[in-house]
Amino acid sequence: MNVKMATLAPEGSPWYQVLEDIAQDWRELSNNQVRLRIYAGGVVGDEGDMVRKMRLNQVQAAALTAEGLSYIDKGIYGLSLPLLVDNYTELDWLRAQVEPELRRRYEEKGFIVLAWADVGWVYWFTRAPVRTPDDLRKLRLFTWAGDPHSPRLWKKAGFHAVSLSAVDVLPGLQTGLIDAVDSSPLTVASFQWFGITKYMTDLPWAAMTGGLIINRATWERIPEQLRPQLLAAVEKRALHIKNKIRYTDDEAVVVMKEHGLKVIEITPAEREQWQQLIEQYSYMLKGTLVDSTMFERVLALKQTMDQPGFVLP
Repeated sequence: MNVKMATLAPEGSPWYQVLEDIAQDWRELSNNQVRLRIYAGGVVGDEGDMVRKMRLNQVQAAALTAEGLSYIDKGIYGLSLPLLVDNYTELDWLRAQVEPELRRRYEEKGFIVLAWADVGWVYWFTRAPVRTPDDLRKLRLFTWAGDPHSPRLWKKAGFHAVSLSAVDVLPGLQTGLIDAVDSSPLTVASFQWFGITKYMTDLPWAAMTGGLIINRATWERIPEQLRPQLLAAVEKRALHIKNKIRYTDDEAVVVMKEHGLKVIEITPAEREQWQQLIEQYSYMLKGTLVDSTMFERVLALKQTMDQPGFVLP
């Protein structure tokens, strides 16, 4: 059987390569019974299009960021709240606490999570230097087309958001339609956005979780005895790419700096302004960008993590 998998990742990127490796694993483990075909670079459309086409069985699987996963269940954005965590150790612990619930939600909605993956740490990449929220308010921010909440939330906080599909980000930057994107260094390097967004604010804004999913009907068509082997192969490759992404993001910044990227260091006082922004407006994310149940659970876990004497495993 053929399984079509869609992704925004361009050919040649680390994410694309790991999908090719998974495709080879599946062919070998199934003795060519399960053939995974990768449709890269957004040829299937934006991530909202991918989810819609999975529901119609026009594609059967996808490698998605939290944005795409949120079209199925908004709980995933609980792990990507701005300034929620400071490092990957904290992210790993938080994700481990909510992962069973998230998997259950996706399965109930017709999708199997094959593996979670890191997209990378999100920073602001901008056309002009940004040190504070007021600096960012002067710019036009990219938000995902199809997301009904983000533009309205940004506007309420005094920002100017422009909705575009991911494949239109580069033209949007080239024409001046947008001036700023919040994304991981590796993503910005892979899509060549840094040629225009020449400034990176050195503030880890959010940790972006992604995932590899397959529609449940397709998964259940795969012979039952093969599924554990195929799943184990995906998890092994996902662990490899997770470790690679965490290292390669730093490498991407070095390479982009060699090609003109300027990293804007911020002071503790400037960082405090960003923290105050989140404290002032985070309530708007509850029930909109993130469903209320997961929002409250993640913040409760964050409070547990921040208690004196709590030690992460």
